[in-house]
Amino acid sequence: MSNKLKQFVFWAFLLILFPAPAIVFGQPSCGDKIPALGIFEQIAQYSIWVALLLGITGILLDHKIWKRVLLFLAVLPLVGWGYVNFMIDYTRLKTDIFNHNAMAEATLANIAEAQDRYKSEQGTYIGDLRKLYSHIGGAGGMNECVKILNVQAGMDHWRSEAGHVSSPDTVIWDSRAGTSLKKG
Repeated sequence: MSNKLKQFVFWAFLLILFPAPAIVFGQPSCGDKIPALGIFEQIAQYSIWVALLLGITGILLDHKIWKRVLLFLAVLPLVGWGYVNFMIDYTRLKTDIFNHNAMAEATLANIAEAQDRYKSEQGTYIGDLRKLYSHIGGAGGMNECVKILNVQAGMDHWRSEAGHVSSPDTVIWDSRAGTSLKKG
């Protein structure tokens, strides 16, 4: 093969790989970060109040220029209110959040199994997250998109908190809620 052909193949290979590194390199696709649904409610509430304030002020003013400016400015928050109320698919967002939280709960179930196995072997629960990772492998593993936020362990109980990187919620698992294999 000639040197120019090798360079062409190399650059063509890079150009093919560059647009889709997640597919080629096996990086997990955890989805886009979903903001808390309460933010949309606040945006809608504040925008309607600002629109109302600008509209009433525009109606009460006697100057034609200021009246027109304020009434035109009152339309902008109404557009934000309309977008939040009519363009955002809350059903899909709630479904996505539920699915992400289910992934976090499944990861916590794997931790619960590892905790029970370690407790039966050692007589105590694992509080060290690194040590816990080594015991989770046989329990089904960890989801790359779920972050373990907190693990607290004592002699007779443990508590863990996890969240999906795309979900605004966190899931808590407490062994004091019956057995350690039941969600708290």
